[in-house]
Amino acid sequence: MQQARWRVTCVTWGIFLLLVLLSGCQGNNASGTLSGSGSSQSRNSDQATTAPTVASQKSPGCGQPAPARGTTLVETLQSGGVTRSYRLHIPPGYQPDQPLPLVLNFHGHGSNGKQQETYTGFSSLADRDDFLVAYPDGVLAPDGKTGWNAYGPHPTPVDDVRFTSDLLQTLERDWCLDLRRIFATGLSNGGGLTALLACRLSTQIAAFAAVSGAFYPLPGGCHPQRSVPILEIHGTGDFIVPYEGMPSVGLPPIPQWLEEWAKRDGCQQGPTVFLTQGDITGEAWSHCTAPGLVVHYRVTGGGHTWPGSPIPVPYLGKTTHTLSATAVIWQFFMDHPLPSIKAA
Repeated sequence: MQQARWRVTCVTWGIFLLLVLLSGCQGNNASGTLSGSGSSQSRNSDQATTAPTVASQKSPGCGQPAPARGTTLVETLQSGGVTRSYRLHIPPGYQPDQPLPLVLNFHGHGSNGKQQETYTGFSSLADRDDFLVAYPDGVLAPDGKTGWNAYGPHPTPVDDVRFTSDLLQTLERDWCLDLRRIFATGLSNGGGLTALLACRLSTQIAAFAAVSGAFYPLPGGCHPQRSVPILEIHGTGDFIVPYEGMPSVGLPPIPQWLEEWAKRDGCQQGPTVFLTQGDITGEAWSHCTAPGLVVHYRVTGGGHTWPGSPIPVPYLGKTTHTLSATAVIWQFFMDHPLPSIKAA
């Protein structure tokens, strides 16, 4: 176990240094990759034969003057008595009276919001498709690295579900958001937090997507208030969060975790393979309790990496470019808005 922890520490610092060196790079849509596969999958399921026509619902911040456009702001807020920081990317096309979608993008253990913005390239896509992206920063865990309290071996000493709720309240107050189109994604430990939010904030966040997610058991279990759309992308060569699981630390096999979500969503069919291309296999569970849906992209030989990222991270294994995780996740989000808003 000590050897495994040492290896993870070295890998974490390796990606940190690499991302710092490449912090000037910006991702793109990985032209030529499977940028529309999420949409094709949705059309092939019984959940949505066409893109849903759900009217937007404006947040209280609509109508206020826009302090910035086409840039990333660095902001703070108070949550649970702790000063928390986050980055917020505003697309050039932002208008104070036109509600836009919001994507929450959570970094992995030992990283930060700036690195996640660079690594995933979500801000470049946001500029093209007109949506906002928030990149929250985790706090220090007992091992001295930043992360999220999504349980597991290194939980942070804060309530990150509360922080996410406080962040959403702040952003909804200050910016013109579409309350039906708020989404969450994350990498590794951030993917674990994304899954936790699916269990705890399902009435505020429309759809959820994790990449190489670390899905530790949750105290009290997972009991979302509605059926939720779930997307997960994982490499079979991931040695940080192994595809076959790691029972010694409580990590389930990814197929088992997906089956549990399919059961939670009331899915009656699946997994059904809807895509095989190169090193990518796409499968889905369908005939779920609306609007639930479980979609998975398996990357054969893929490492603990973000598919389609222009930044190679050899320390963490292979990065596939057959699929753009950023583009696929965004398409999945667009296809799955929140069908209703919780009562005030």
